[in-house]
This record gives sequence, structure tokens and C-alpha cells, in this order.
Amino acid sequence: MNEHASEPAAGVLLGEYAEMLCQFMGQAHPVSALLAGTGLSRDLFSEPGYRLSMTATRRLLRNARQLDPAPDLGMRLGQPLNFGSHGFLGYAAISSSTLGQAFELAVRYIRTRAGLFDIQMLQDGDMTVVRFDARHALDDLLPLVCDALVTSILSIGEQMFRVIPAHRVHLLLPYGEAPHHQRWREHSDFQLHFGQLHLGASALVIRFPAQWMAAPLDTADPQLAMLAAARCEEELRLAGGADDVIIQVRQLARRFLREDNAQQCVADAMHISVRTLRRHLARANTTYKALSDVLRHELAVDLLRDRTRSVEDIASELGYSDPSNFGRAFRRWAGMSPRQFRQQ
Repeated sequence: MNEHASEPAAGVLLGEYAEMLCQFMGQAHPVSALLAGTGLSRDLFSEPGYRLSMTATRRLLRNARQLDPAPDLGMRLGQPLNFGSHGFLGYAAISSSTLGQAFELAVRYIRTRAGLFDIQMLQDGDMTVVRFDARHALDDLLPLVCDALVTSILSIGEQMFRVIPAHRVHLLLPYGEAPHHQRWREHSDFQLHFGQLHLGASALVIRFPAQWMAAPLDTADPQLAMLAAARCEEELRLAGGADDVIIQVRQLARRFLREDNAQQCVADAMHISVRTLRRHLARANTTYKALSDVLRHELAVDLLRDRTRSVEDIASELGYSDPSNFGRAFRRWAGMSPRQFRQQ
């Protein structure tokens, strides 16, 4: 099955988080094993704004779990994630004047960091409900991802939630409690509820008294909050505009991959000039060549998993008249040849 057909054209996870995973797993395992089958090279993660596709994200996480099958892996992955790990969004939240402002920033700017979850903030009687909904099917990876998310929230919460009694904060998770979750109970007074969903949430719910939305944070820093929020707004503007342009161009680029004048074909389909297309892509901090390279890379990984297809046939489908050019491009993307990728 072609997973790319059902996932978003734009990526879902910043390369920064993939690099953190490489650093963590690399302490005990070869990074090459972590990246096996993803078609990714570690160099990509340092490129500004680079995002992993959902397919690559799933494969990366499953590789991590295969290398380290201990049930507390998610918890250990989330432990070093503090507010600074989440870029300007983390700094904006931790320096907010009130708890409510911090959550409002998280809801508004989550797209600047990852596309795995949507966050909603709701009112349920006298309680505020912060709901995390998975945007894409995580399936068996949901406990791993949520364990990391909750552990990070608890770590940050030690600073942010000092203004309210922790035992009045309820965390609801959709999966059952495991022995390693006892550590959360030992180090936090938060009320943990496993195997429960609230208001239809698919990943995580945080509930606390609505009156605490106005509670001031000890970490408040108005100047830092203003600067960080401004940067978040700029990142959101770029992410929103970039996503629209990237999605449209990628959809058209796939149709014209085999054309020699593919960029002109895409511009014609958009009813703009090539010069205007380049200008739009420049505003999205990318180029047509970069987008088509990423598209070819993702499609190549998907097609190479079908062992009934020859490398030469795949090269032709991706617009390479000479298979050796495809081989060189794939080696640049993945650090190995197409045939070596198939032998993993």
C-alpha cells in the first residue's frame, strides 16, 4: 500500500526532533540502524525548517522501539525535553504572564513545531479542558508518543504548574497503565487516568479548574514573551503560506515528474509564470528543485519497497532517463544505493 497517498504533502515533524532522537538512541545504538528504511540521512535534520513525512516518522519511531523494546522508552525520550526543546513556542509559553496565556499560545502555534496533534481548549462547566487529538493514525505507536509527550509536560509543568495545586490537575490517556507509569505517580501529584477518553479525544486530555487560567506564572517574562510570540507568529505565517504553496506544487510536480520542462508545466497549471512560481517558493524558503528532490526521494523509498519493480523502472517513473543518475541522487538522499536500501 502507498502510504504517501493518504498523508499530507507537507511534513509532520521538525527535523530538530529527529536529531534529538538520533542523539538519544545513538548513545547505545548505531544511528544507521535507527534510520534504516526511512530513506533519510541525518544531515537533513539540520536543514532549517526540514520536516519528516508521516511515513518516515512512523518508520523512525518503530526502528527506535525495535532497537530499544523496553516499555518505558517513550518516558525516557520525553524526560530531556524541556521548554527549550520546543523552540520559540517553548520560550513563549514559559514566559507567559498567566497559565491561560501559555495554553493559548500552545494551541495557536503548535503547527510551527509538529503536525502530529491538534490542540483544542474547551470549557466544561467549571473546568478547562485541553485536548490533544492525533491528526494521523499512530496505531501501536500512540503509547510511545504519548508517554514522551506526557513526560515532557510533567517536566515543564514542575515550573508552570507551581502556581496551582498539582493534585487538581487531571491527565486522561486512552491506553492502559503499565508498571513503568508508576514513576509518574511517584514524581508528580497530578491525577492520572488511564484507559479513558474525554470528549472524544484520541490522544491526551488535561483538565484543571477554569479559574486557574488567570493564575500568574512564576516564570513570567513580558519582554521574552513578546519577542518569542512575535517569532512564533512569523513562523506560523511562513508555515501557513508555505504549506499552501508546497502542497499545490508537490501535487502538480508529481504529475509532471517525467517531463523535461516540469517546472514550466507546473507554472502553466497554476496559471503563473516560472518567475512568479520561483518567487512564491522563495517566500516559502524553498525551491522547485528542492521540492522535486524531496518528492522523488519519498516516492523512491515507497517504490523500492515493492520488490516486483526493477530499479531501472523506478528510475524511469521518477523522471530519470539514466538509472545511474537516479542511483547517485538516492545515495545523496539516503547515504546508500537503491539496491543496498532494498537489502536492509
